[in-house]
Amino acid sequence: MMFYSCRRAVVAAACALVCVLCAHAADYGKYTGLINKVSKLPSENIVKLGDRSLAQGRGEEAMVLYMVVCERADDVMPGRERGVCASAHVKAGDIYYGRGDYTRALEFYVSGLKVCEGGGGRDGIAKFYKNIGNVYCQYQDYEKGAGYFKTAYEHCKADRDVDTERKLLTNLAALNVYLGKPAEARKYQRESLRLMAGGDKVNRFIVGFNGGLITAAEGRYGDAVAEFRRLARQAVAEGLAPQYECYAYQELYKAFRKAGRMDSTLYYLAKCERTALRHGVSHMFVETLKDASEIYEEMGRRAESLEYKARFLEMSDSIFNLRKFDAVKNVQFQYEMEKTDKEISGLRLQQERSRQTIAYQRAAMAFGLVAMLVVTAFLVILYRQNKKLNSSYAGLYALNRDFITRQDLMNRRHAEDVERISRLEAEAEELRRTPGPAADGGAKEERKYKSSNLNDEQQQALAEAIAGVMENSEEFCSDDFSLDRLAALVGSNSKYVSQVINGTYHKNFSNYVNEYRVRLACKRLADDGAYANLTVKAVGESVGYKSHATFVNIFKKTTGLTPSLYQKMARSNS
Repeated sequence: MMFYSCRRAVVAAACALVCVLCAHAADYGKYTGLINKVSKLPSENIVKLGDRSLAQGRGEEAMVLYMVVCERADDVMPGRERGVCASAHVKAGDIYYGRGDYTRALEFYVSGLKVCEGGGGRDGIAKFYKNIGNVYCQYQDYEKGAGYFKTAYEHCKADRDVDTERKLLTNLAALNVYLGKPAEARKYQRESLRLMAGGDKVNRFIVGFNGGLITAAEGRYGDAVAEFRRLARQAVAEGLAPQYECYAYQELYKAFRKAGRMDSTLYYLAKCERTALRHGVSHMFVETLKDASEIYEEMGRRAESLEYKARFLEMSDSIFNLRKFDAVKNVQFQYEMEKTDKEISGLRLQQERSRQTIAYQRAAMAFGLVAMLVVTAFLVILYRQNKKLNSSYAGLYALNRDFITRQDLMNRRHAEDVERISRLEAEAEELRRTPGPAADGGAKEERKYKSSNLNDEQQQALAEAIAGVMENSEEFCSDDFSLDRLAALVGSNSKYVSQVINGTYHKNFSNYVNEYRVRLACKRLADDGAYANLTVKAVGESVGYKSHATFVNIFKKTTGLTPSLYQKMARSNS
């Protein structure tokens, strides 16, 4: 809803040379005949032919015609011819933009902007800056996109291009909402309302939609809800495409969600989903399925959350496949255009063949030889560095593996020692036990353990209890495992547990728990049994990390290796 919508081909269409090579046109590709046919026509007529081809669905043919005109650009062309050439750049860029090739579109727009500005003229400059801003917004560089939109807006008044000015104002209003600047968005919204008289029904909807976005961004959810409800009715009444009605419902449930009204959130969420499904535009609202999964998760309705999550993943995969299909078609289109580039360039290269060409070729060969030597040297260095790096990783893996093995052995021996000491102490206590005062003293000692500072024996006992929980259970694998939980498990309080962990192990609770989690994660990453089929992310979740990024950072900080690299080395060493 937010925005209306080179490598510049090195093209040449030298008229005189086309006449000489007409007999050999078949050797230059499928569009050589077309190029020869139009090479002597005025640029304005060629652009009109391109417009006609585009309207009839022949985008490749239109692109060829526009490129022939683009190539005619030079510093001495008259003002009218310059304007036609600039228009051809816009149209060629728009074809690439519509096909998702934003890099080529950007190069055509930039080249066309140079044509406009090179002659000192201003006509069309605003449109070029607007289109360049659209490309940057596609790459989510909103700051740079906003800068180009503002520059374009400054040129609009000089160009007297009201349609472009209206589109720029609506773009800037929505863009500033996404940038977290509702005050700026409101300013551009007021300016766009000034030009509403000339707008069509889609434009009126978008202006109202931006107003709802701004109102919601300002925290006035009640007003936003009223506006989006009105827009939903407007979309139906004015016969707009069904996705506009769904856009209104989508923003309605988002506004209700922010306001904490879950009943209305679920109502409009379902309405958005049903409407999109009924009109066959569900692929445009995949985000709704993701939102539904999150909402039901927050409400504790786990089964419904998982169902929507599965549907979201399935539809995302489906859309990905569609995009992949479109990408294949675009590759074919680009291939045809590249052949046409070579075809047009070949005509001019036949004219310009000379000793200068030979000199360029020699220079290119020399440069290529130097580049090859540099690349070879770089690859040798890279190979050596990679070999050293792999050796370092192997050493780190061996150290961590041996440390875990030694730690497990020490823990077993420590547990045996504790058991033996406890048995001896019990026997000694049995020998010196006397009736009466001893029992009372034990009770007092226990109360002291609970309510005052710990002595050395109590600290030792509590340390043993903590170690017992950590070594003999997997309580710490719960993602909500906390200091209070550990204190409850050992029958103490969080203050004493924290005191003992800091005093005995010289680390805080978080680092103490992370060491156990990482050690267990190492075992599971190296396991070829029950955990062999788990992903690295799943292993991290199994030891208590909700965030995969947090798991990776802590694991790498503790072991020096990433979890995926550790798993790879463990499997190669098994």
